[in-house]
Amino acid sequence: MPKTGRLTLEKMGYSMPVDSPAYQAPPYHYRNAQAIAVKFETDLDAALEALPAPLQLIEPATANLSFYWYPFTTFGPYHEVILRLYAQHEGKPLTYVQQIFVDTEPPMLAGREIWGFPKKLATIGLARDRDMIVGTLERPAGVRLASMIVRPEQPISNLPSSGPTTGLRIIPAAEAGATRPACAELVAADTQHTIREAWEGTGSISFPDHSALDPVDRFPVKRILKSTYMEYDIMLPAGRIIARL
Repeated sequence: MPKTGRLTLEKMGYSMPVDSPAYQAPPYHYRNAQAIAVKFETDLDAALEALPAPLQLIEPATANLSFYWYPFTTFGPYHEVILRLYAQHEGKPLTYVQQIFVDTEPPMLAGREIWGFPKKLATIGLARDRDMIVGTLERPAGVRLASMIVRPEQPISNLPSSGPTTGLRIIPAAEAGATRPACAELVAADTQHTIREAWEGTGSISFPDHSALDPVDRFPVKRILKSTYMEYDIMLPAGRIIARL
């Protein structure tokens, strides 16, 4: 007589593979994170085309490109690059992650599966050169999708919140001919930051190579609004669903 398997939902791990999870349950902790970021005004139509309904764009259309080095996290050390838009939902501000890249698998898997952050693997650098901090993004290696330079010049104490970091979590339908994905929802992450150092200064962005597969240059830089360098600790909790599409 056929015997039934013994692996039940109660015995499964937090993530796949269920008998050897690729990552643990949140929250996730980061220490001594370093980041450079450039906030810039961009094209209204380009931003609206990339922003999912029901989010509303905050005008003038503004984007942010950020490079990160995380020397210690509960995912292990890794680099990250995020391209985001400033938007709102039901009158509350948030940032929408339009593209995001990392260089190791655990944060890629967790980011995609929990919050809908569309993470891909890439070659990322963040290094000091004289009085500058330089970020580079390549995918594949040798194809330079973005470069950033920030020179920290003056300390800053007041960093206004832009609201939660928000992703669009899409899980394709398993069956052929399905008209909807199995999951389509906007997920907010209320990340907690403990700032150690914050500086503003002069910054620049360039997009040396174009890739139709990874159009990091889809938001043209019309005017740079702010350039920053920060060091901080992070606590990244589970997400919360703010809308289903």
